[in-house]
Amino acid sequence: MTRDAKKQNRERRHEIMDLATDLFLENGFAATSMSRVAEAAGITKASLYHHFPGKEDLFAACVAHGYAAAIERLRGIATDQTLPHTERMARVISSSYDTIIFSRVGRMSPLIAEVSRSFPKVARGFHRDFILPQENIVLSLIDDGVEAGAFVDLDRAVFEHLLFGPIVTLSMSREMFATFDDLDTLYPVTELRDGHIKRMIAWLTDGLPHSE
Repeated sequence: MTRDAKKQNRERRHEIMDLATDLFLENGFAATSMSRVAEAAGITKASLYHHFPGKEDLFAACVAHGYAAAIERLRGIATDQTLPHTERMARVISSSYDTIIFSRVGRMSPLIAEVSRSFPKVARGFHRDFILPQENIVLSLIDDGVEAGAFVDLDRAVFEHLLFGPIVTLSMSREMFATFDDLDTLYPVTELRDGHIKRMIAWLTDGLPHSE
């Protein structure tokens, strides 16, 4: 295959994944058939199977494709030496909110949870391609901050849990009650995000208060 042909094949795969992501979000995993994806993409079912051996593979590819750009954004923020460590961490957290709550792939979290038991490959790929790189970026940023004297040395596992847990919970809640007219009142992302960032940065710079 020539370089141009490989490029065209890659671009076609990306187009299919974008269309499939919309269908998965609109109809769910079970109700999204390969035939429906092929029809939306304007190709035959056989051509679709040429790109993706099965629906599980297509779904896993959609997840990996969507989160790849998010990881690169986080990595770019975390390694930006022109910013103070606190600002980098604040932007990493804010970017995580944008990805997990507002992006199309972030909104697939309930579907990932739904299919993970039946298709462990999806869960493994999600953990390998997004969860672990995301955690490593945050850990590296904390280590750099501690070494520079900008952050206190804290429990990394607890910090990560308290960083990502609320974002995922908020995302799942907003998806669960997405049809509510007062969704933004019940789950105000901006207000919750800003308060979350403020508290996480305070922990990194001042440490947690200890009881007497």
